[in-house]
Amino acid sequence: MATKNIASLGLDINEKDCSRTVIYIGTGTCGLGAGAGKTLVATEKYLADKNIEADIIEVGCVGYCTAEPILEVEMAGRNRVAFEAVTEDKVESLLDNVFAGAIDGDTVLCQHRSEDRKAWNGIEFMDEHSFFKSQTRWVLQNCGIIDPSSFDEYVANGGYAAFAKAISGNTPAEVCDIVEQSGLRGRGGGGFLAGKKWKFAQSGASKQKYLVCNADEGDPGAFMDRAVIEGDPHRLLEGMAIASYAIGASKAYIYIRAEYPLAIKRLEVAIAQAKEKGLLGENILDSGFDLKIVIKKGAGAFVCGEETALIHSIEGKRGMPRPRPPYPAIEGAFGN
Repeated sequence: MATKNIASLGLDINEKDCSRTVIYIGTGTCGLGAGAGKTLVATEKYLADKNIEADIIEVGCVGYCTAEPILEVEMAGRNRVAFEAVTEDKVESLLDNVFAGAIDGDTVLCQHRSEDRKAWNGIEFMDEHSFFKSQTRWVLQNCGIIDPSSFDEYVANGGYAAFAKAISGNTPAEVCDIVEQSGLRGRGGGGFLAGKKWKFAQSGASKQKYLVCNADEGDPGAFMDRAVIEGDPHRLLEGMAIASYAIGASKAYIYIRAEYPLAIKRLEVAIAQAKEKGLLGENILDSGFDLKIVIKKGAGAFVCGEETALIHSIEGKRGMPRPRPPYPAIEGAFGN
């Protein structure tokens, strides 16, 4: 098979206008809880009152929840700079200073590093900040950085390239081999090799196969799934699409608690965009592979974070765990 990359697919991608000032506001659940909604309203009012043309983009959580509300400004030719604890009462003075070429030292958090923009003097870079410097961000690398409602921004940052490569350049068995050789393991405690689990499902005899994403996240204080879905929903869809192709699933479920309304909204937008661009649906990228992704809302039952109870809930049954084996990779949703 000839390998395709995302740039060769003829997708209609809009280039970002780098001449306009962009203000980013972290409006994930944690940001909103800290008052980011009021910060957003105050920013909109400021731009209207001052007759300043600038774009406002709502982003997910960058991971530093204690610093919320986080507001970032990216002016033409200058590095994007982030400010912490920007409550509504601080918006006017902060933006007055930034547009005058000055930085408020009390609220500045860091600046993003770039090759083609001028740095702000005396402000540490994000990769030097004490919270971020020891991190290597893979899954979360776009969270808080890109517009989660923008298909274009996800693709511009390498999105769907891996799916395009897998579906056009590898057989399902080869994808399973690649994942197994990578050493990728489950993070739920068992540490089971993802590639092995995929192979069990890929070799199964069921005519209909399902992929189930457990985004229930019922553990108190857990919000890893929420952070990814609110900040970078297309990353989840791309991972599910690759896994579904690898195991031969034509339908996938995202089981997510109804108490995550923002995450659900972002997923609904992303699924619609992926369908429109031909990355979900029938005969994806002329490969013969079909995939439908369905959101299944849970009622907040803690037990439904356990995989077999979750599957029972998807089937419309009471969310109760069942003995294993058989494991879900062998006998899962609807007995498949």
